[in-house]
Amino acid sequence: MAEQAGQKVGIIRAIFRYFRFWNWRRARYIVKAADEQFTASVDGIDAAFEMHRDTLVERFTGLRDAVAQVESVLEEKRSRLEDLNREEEDLLRKREGALNLAEEAQEAGDDEAYAQHAAAFERFQNRIDEIEQLQERLKGEIDETGGIMERYMLQLQELQAEIESLPIKKAEAIADFVSAQQIIELNDRLQGLETSIDRGPISAVLEANRQLTAKARISEKLAGADVRVQDREYARAGRESTARAKLESMLAARRAERAGKEEAPPEVSVTREDDGGGGDNRPEI
Repeated sequence: MAEQAGQKVGIIRAIFRYFRFWNWRRARYIVKAADEQFTASVDGIDAAFEMHRDTLVERFTGLRDAVAQVESVLEEKRSRLEDLNREEEDLLRKREGALNLAEEAQEAGDDEAYAQHAAAFERFQNRIDEIEQLQERLKGEIDETGGIMERYMLQLQELQAEIESLPIKKAEAIADFVSAQQIIELNDRLQGLETSIDRGPISAVLEANRQLTAKARISEKLAGADVRVQDREYARAGRESTARAKLESMLAARRAERAGKEEAPPEVSVTREDDGGGGDNRPEI
């Protein structure tokens, strides 16, 4: 049972892992497609900056409203502190008057008047003590809130500066995109990577001639590989070889005949002579 339960848990985890990975891939695909919409054209870049500006304006407006509310609360605390300060000053004067009257009643021995002035003094003093505690608490809250307000105001100033700089940044981004795109197109043209629509008539003619020449070379190679053409070549070579051999044989025979004639001895005529050698050498008739 425990093993079966473990297998079920493993299958469930595998299914969750599969769907999590599938969702992650789809999310990445959607993000990539969205980025391509903003980065592939001038309109996309303009839309990206406008969307970013709307987001910043919304953040600025929300932060400004929050700061305004805090500032309103802070102003109420400052006003409350000023009221307490004025009340304290008034109580201090009244307490001083009660103290003086109590001192006079004590010197005059008027116990009833002394008790009355002493009670007033205590009432003034108790209120002054309460006011001092409130003043201390309000001063602390005002100082703390003032520090937070300074950070909020700094964020507001940064957001405002970024919003004001967006038109310049957008113009620079569009100019960079157009410039880079033009450079790429010029480089493609210099490297002969233009499309058939961009090609001129001369480029089209030259390209057609190159293709026709390539076809002719292939046709010649195919013709040279034909068996019948090869047989004709062999027959022609055989005829030329036989004729040349006949020519060489006949030339050799003529050379041999000439050599034989040159080596044969010359013919000599025979005459009769007398034994004495003094007779007539002419032939007898």
